[in-house]
Amino acid sequence: MRLRHIEVFSAIMLTGSTNAAARLLHISQPAVSKMLQHAERTVGFPLFLRSKGKLVPTQEALRLQQELKPFDEQLKRIRRLVTSLSQGAARPLRVAATPALAHHLLPQAVARWAQAFPQLRCELAVSHTREIEQALLLDEIELGLTMSPVSHPNLLLTPLRRCNLCAIAPAGWWSAKLLTRPLQAKELANQPFITIDANDYLGAILSNWLADAGQSPASAISVQTYPLAKSLVQARVGVALVDSFTANYPPNGAEIQVRPLDIDASLNVYALTQHEHPPPRSAERLIEFLREGGEATDT
Repeated sequence: MRLRHIEVFSAIMLTGSTNAAARLLHISQPAVSKMLQHAERTVGFPLFLRSKGKLVPTQEALRLQQELKPFDEQLKRIRRLVTSLSQGAARPLRVAATPALAHHLLPQAVARWAQAFPQLRCELAVSHTREIEQALLLDEIELGLTMSPVSHPNLLLTPLRRCNLCAIAPAGWWSAKLLTRPLQAKELANQPFITIDANDYLGAILSNWLADAGQSPASAISVQTYPLAKSLVQARVGVALVDSFTANYPPNGAEIQVRPLDIDASLNVYALTQHEHPPPRSAERLIEFLREGGEATDT
């Protein structure tokens, strides 16, 4: 099958008709029908049965669709890259950050950036680290922000600032005396505990810390983002272990309590950019504003 055959076949499988496939591919319906007929002659078996004006996939077509799934995904990524490249220099500064950084670190830096570049536009997105990597590789963003130490030959990882690990609990959970002491893993025994996804970099660090201490706190709730963990703590669901940006920004008032962890580990905030294509000056200034914010602490 030729590439165009595969495009037409996939479009019909997705939409269910040659008319809808034609609209999806921005070509005429007769062109789709002609290409389908040519594809069926090429492979030597029917791909669809015609029944009352509808196209019903054959068993061979269903099997072919399974094999073409990775190819379809690659084709989508290529289309996204072409669209991104076609926008050229007119596009705005595009930034993606992981949830904790997007909600608790990025806004202040963007406020300064907007004053420095009032004539420019900026598009901000909240994504997980793997999504940020892919967006950079596809030239969909100029800058990514993460706390995970990404390793990829085509991406450049630049440390910006450090943050600590801490525990947060509803107001009144710990005595004033305990608030001055780092929390030890054993204190979480029999405590309602909100777990961070162990596939996350910080989640893995905290999971290993608890495992090394021989502690497995009772947890009925697991989350994928630190802001959500904080919201649950504010709702008095239980205790969570998070980064200090999430714990301390914006100021918490009387909603939660914060304690440092008795752990020999900390995190970096990283700027992630393309290795071969330096970010524009506007992105470099945003990086400077992020770095100038100083170090996040647990106090």
